[in-house]
Amino acid sequence: MNFDLIVIGSGPGGYKAALTAAHLGAKVALVEKAQPGGTCLNQGCIPKKTLLHLATLIEDVNNLQDRGLVGRVRGDFRAAMAHKNAVVSGIRNNFAVWLRRLGVRVFMAEARLLGGKRVALRSSVDGTMHTEVPHTIEAGRIILATGSTPRQLESCPTDGERILNSRDFMLSLAQLPESVLCIGGGAVGVELGFLLHQFGARVCVVEQRSRLLERPRIPERASAMLERKFARIGIEVRKNALLSDYAATRDGIKVSLSDGYSGTFEKILVAVGRQPNVDGVGLREAGVVVNDDGFVQVSEYLETSVAGIYAVGDVKQGPMTANAALHDAKVAAANAITGNLMRANYHKVPVVIDSALEIAAVGLTEELAEAAGFDADVALSSLGGSGKARARHDYEGYTEVVHDAETGQLLGGCIVGPEAGEQIHMLAAACQSQRGLWFLQDMSYSHPSWCEELETAVDPYAAALARSEKTIFAPGIFAGQR
Repeated sequence: MNFDLIVIGSGPGGYKAALTAAHLGAKVALVEKAQPGGTCLNQGCIPKKTLLHLATLIEDVNNLQDRGLVGRVRGDFRAAMAHKNAVVSGIRNNFAVWLRRLGVRVFMAEARLLGGKRVALRSSVDGTMHTEVPHTIEAGRIILATGSTPRQLESCPTDGERILNSRDFMLSLAQLPESVLCIGGGAVGVELGFLLHQFGARVCVVEQRSRLLERPRIPERASAMLERKFARIGIEVRKNALLSDYAATRDGIKVSLSDGYSGTFEKILVAVGRQPNVDGVGLREAGVVVNDDGFVQVSEYLETSVAGIYAVGDVKQGPMTANAALHDAKVAAANAITGNLMRANYHKVPVVIDSALEIAAVGLTEELAEAAGFDADVALSSLGGSGKARARHDYEGYTEVVHDAETGQLLGGCIVGPEAGEQIHMLAAACQSQRGLWFLQDMSYSHPSWCEELETAVDPYAAALARSEKTIFAPGIFAGQR
């Protein structure tokens, strides 16, 4: 059976690549060996967002006591997990039908590259493998979207019962633990740690580095604000610390940290990153090169060492987020169908953290901008002055816009506060606009609104540039880039 494109994996990178190619007129096959939707739908973004919405509502309602609402709200963890399961299954049950209606042929099967753009399939139903005679499909182009799995911590391997990773949490945690030690202060640690705390667990987050969320494009002031809120609501954070030892006891798991701390927890959540799924796909047989870190090696066009085979999402080097996978998918599918014209650029992709504070960033931070040679300046606006924030009694956060002080060129920024993950799209659009910084002033905003804080932040800087003799117009840093 012949196709123009075969996509292996149905997570965000896989299904978006399949749809993009189909919209370009290609005949597309999508192969998935386990649950449709990949990690994002079944263990990641969707279940996490469902649960964190409930966690945030608990805080929002309780913060409005004596301000028009009466009666405190508490979480029901079992009911929340059941609600999460219903949301996920509702989407998953319609996943293949939706893709077929859009012209994508879906195979529930294990795929293995054979070389020569041929792919062997071994059929599966709901992730259960069968031993039917394999059949082969062929295509002129192939996209690998096999995703990743939680990375193990050698000093504390998971057992699926007391020591969990994010997959165990989403798929098998039946009741709320009384206490949890979260190892890792990245996105998973701060998100699931906050979730557990809101439903009533005692939570401690341990991070080996000097700050939470120590990753590119999350400014230190944002992580510092999150740390302060954690301290205020009762989530303990221990930085510059590692797990030294642990032992199962009658009362739970007794742990010792490198900073001298010791304590006992019912569960340990290991959140130390993810590793690519590269085994069992036949990469070696097809000649696809995997680098020393275990990732599929790709060019700027996301093409592997084998012409016509591309890789997207977590299986290749780059940000291991659904947002980045969706970006990859559009780049790789367009290149596979129309020729290598688009390049990956992760600075254009928003990073969003859902925790005790919602944090979203895009483009360059002040530090990255300075390192790139810009005369970086930051326009700031606190939510304390926002009419909408005051009306909602939810004004912990800020908006920052990074720009070049000499030309006003818009470089990026960060938003902390309610709906930051939605607001960031306005800033991302401005970074790709020919108007750049002035894109934010050109807009007519509703009032009161969250997004008007972007204009509030840049107003004095744009006015000062307009009064000066400097060049007052420069496009956004990503304007005109494909």
